[in-house]
Amino acid sequence: MKIWKKINKGLILTIIVLAVLIIYLEQVEKQREIDKTAIKTACKEYIEVIDNLIVLPEEMQQNTQNLTDEQENKIKENIKSELEKVMIDNEDARQIQEQFVYDTVKDVNKYKILTKCNKTIDEIEKYEFDGDQVVVSFSSNTNTSYKLINLETNTIEEEKDNINQSFGEEITLQKVEGIWKVVYSYLDYYQSQADLYVY
Repeated sequence: MKIWKKINKGLILTIIVLAVLIIYLEQVEKQREIDKTAIKTACKEYIEVIDNLIVLPEEMQQNTQNLTDEQENKIKENIKSELEKVMIDNEDARQIQEQFVYDTVKDVNKYKILTKCNKTIDEIEKYEFDGDQVVVSFSSNTNTSYKLINLETNTIEEEKDNINQSFGEEITLQKVEGIWKVVYSYLDYYQSQADLYVY
């Protein structure tokens, strides 16, 4: 009889623990589903910032090999200022992204002058949650307008529009005081005309 009571207590405790765990996991999953809308919005806002940054101001639209030190510093300052608005407060993370964006600006404007860039998320492949962080994997379409440069004469030859589809892009975000902020991103600004990948 005593053994039966001990078994019953153990069984009841196990059932209670399992019930609490199931309820907790269901609540976590519900919260993640709610968060997905805010996460997607944060990703779109971040991409819009990057799109705007890689198109140089009209007065600087030239082969980036010809930019002055003053112009390059202005570009770097603008990148830093804009990324601070959408990224977490982590100097190392921001510096990595600042370098990525700066390299992208230099590369995509070397053989052509980018005049318009609009990357849109085509399909989110997955959300990979880990505590208060999430990695969003997606495919995208990038619409660009650009002017081709003749490198021998350093003159603009023609204007073109282009659409590219990219797969396997990622943005890592972290929830900070209820707001999703970017930690890191891998965005592909492939420009087929120049056979140029930018990482």
